[in-house]
Amino acid sequence: MQMKIYIRTFTTPVDAQMFNSVLHTKWPDMIASIEGARFRLLYNESTPNVSTVIWEFSSVEVQQKIEALIEAEIAKFTQALPNRQVHYSGTVELDFVGGV
Repeated sequence: MQMKIYIRTFTTPVDAQMFNSVLHTKWPDMIASIEGARFRLLYNESTPNVSTVIWEFSSVEVQQKIEALIEAEIAKFTQALPNRQVHYSGTVELDFVGGV
């Protein structure tokens, strides 16, 4: 399994909220036909100007499809709303589940 984390820090909480609303409206339809991708948007009240997205991919090929969509559809919004971005991608090495 592949994972990628996007952390975007916006100038204001309003900018982050506007960006997150785009994610809420666009991503469900855009990934509906792509199997093997999971999208999670995290919100932390103590940092309302930060948008954190965690992607899980079943394969590198699925990751490449999603990243192409991000470039085509989401990049224009990040350009309109200035932000600092950090991305981290890798293969899951360990995965524990508690209470099993």
